[in-house]
Amino acid sequence: MTTSNELRAGLLAVAKRSVSIMTACSNEESTKLYLVLPFLGLLGYDYANPYEVYPNHAVAPDCRIGFAILRDGLPVIAIEARKAGADLFDARANLTRYFNEAAEVKLAILTNGTLFEMYVDSTSPSTMDAEPFLTVDLETIARAGVTDEILEALIAATKENYDPDTIAEAAHIQLVKKRLRSVFVEEAKGPTEEFCRFALARIGVAAPRKDILARHYAPLIKNAFEESLVVPVVERLRAQSSGDGRPNPMALHQISQRIATTENQLKIVSYVRRRLAYLAADETAFDAIEAVRFSDYVGRICVYYDRERKGRLFDYIEGADGYDKYIFPDPIGEIVTNNVLEIDTALKTVFAARVRELGGQSQHQKTARSA
Repeated sequence: MTTSNELRAGLLAVAKRSVSIMTACSNEESTKLYLVLPFLGLLGYDYANPYEVYPNHAVAPDCRIGFAILRDGLPVIAIEARKAGADLFDARANLTRYFNEAAEVKLAILTNGTLFEMYVDSTSPSTMDAEPFLTVDLETIARAGVTDEILEALIAATKENYDPDTIAEAAHIQLVKKRLRSVFVEEAKGPTEEFCRFALARIGVAAPRKDILARHYAPLIKNAFEESLVVPVVERLRAQSSGDGRPNPMALHQISQRIATTENQLKIVSYVRRRLAYLAADETAFDAIEAVRFSDYVGRICVYYDRERKGRLFDYIEGADGYDKYIFPDPIGEIVTNNVLEIDTALKTVFAARVRELGGQSQHQKTARSA
């Protein structure tokens, strides 16, 4: 049986090798052969056995998938692959259709060879979730190592541990943890009245007036949140600091992966809004900036205009070494840089296209103006 330490070491080795050869994988076939299959092998699947890993598998004449993991002749895991570095957003539709058609499939993987998004049907049986429960970024792992959270979730997908009947439960735990962190981070940034009253009731402060609550107690609760969340992190960083007293990048990365929205992610969203105000070509584009929002996922955020699926601008993955990844829709693809100004052209182009496609007024703005 593969131990967690063996899986950690194997994943790190695969990540480093994949990053070193990814530029040579210029099409889907080379990506599948040199990047995707080794990852499946790491999880324990015999990709040299067509009875276990079957390429170009079909559940209907017009519904095929890159690879299917078979058990007793039936597909239980679906893998859809795109070429190295390609944007994955538009590929989800085909994966979703296959997942929903194949009743036995309970795990779906969407990948470009270095980024692996994993989906289940935790919300509705036999309907693939819109949100991945896990994102494995081999480029980040190659630089910063494997976080405990990724390792724990990935173990459930290995051949010796994979159970179609319980994989959704394991994924559900990851999704709930992520959503709870999102709630806590939002409350830490600005505690709601409901949460303030709940917290105060726990310490015996009953029914404070609303004005006293906002003026006096809310700032106290915000400070208490920061002290209880930030101070332990600082202490952990000090304990794991390198010999020269600076925090270990691995420690920084592990902590950032466990927080739903990091400070850098929030700064990127704020920067994008400010930068678009500078780059906006006309008043319509300027007004549309109000509808630029973001959604949290494990290890990344999606920045979008108005509607996440149709209005997606880019995915942002924070790097542990100062080099961050911005994944724009095709044909732009990935931009890896330590200078955010380098995304200006891509950002301006994609934002202008989204405003043209969805209109200058967002759904929210239209609703507000008609009310």
